[in-house]
Amino acid sequence: MSSRFAIAFPLGVAPGKWTRTFEQRFPDVELVARPNTDPLAALATGEADMVFARDAEPDDERHLIPLYAEDVVVVLHHEHLLTLEEEELHLADLADEPRVEGEPSEALMRSVAAGDGVALLPASVAKALRRRDVVALRVADAPQSRIGLTWPREGQHPLVDEFIGIVRGRTAHSSRNPEVAAREAADSGRKAPAARKASARAPKATSTTRKRPRRR
Repeated sequence: MSSRFAIAFPLGVAPGKWTRTFEQRFPDVELVARPNTDPLAALATGEADMVFARDAEPDDERHLIPLYAEDVVVVLHHEHLLTLEEEELHLADLADEPRVEGEPSEALMRSVAAGDGVALLPASVAKALRRRDVVALRVADAPQSRIGLTWPREGQHPLVDEFIGIVRGRTAHSSRNPEVAAREAADSGRKAPAARKASARAPKATSTTRKRPRRR
């Protein structure tokens, strides 16, 4: 098995709960998980073996499984007139608003804060870049932003299926890697006797009965 597995992910995606589980199950594998402004490019160049991608589609070069979708919000200056509206807007409300274009970044948010215009961002991205002088409002009828896992059709890394299983909630007992399943079973076997001994040492609860008062 390869001793290194590299993952890239875009701003707004937090893979920590999955990468921690991976490291627990494969302690001998060097896991490299890094944010990247263009995860698909990292995949194409071989810098990453698997990536979380935003609004990507499968093609002749890549497999892709959808994971989840999130709302899109509009970010605007905190004193903008639209902030007086409800907590959510519609695309029609933004039709006449100048737009700040470009990749999500602190520079883009500075432009919004300066009043140069508004920008549409996935909710998690707006949260990651939040500023006190910028407000984010949900856009009710904007298409959602979709996150998926993608990897090459050719030369698939041997641990791709294991990582997919972790993301989907597959337990170590059902791992496709027999070494992982065996290690988990051994750990469970060691814990069971210890639990029984602890239970045996625990004091048994005694029941008490309340005496009825004598009648005179």
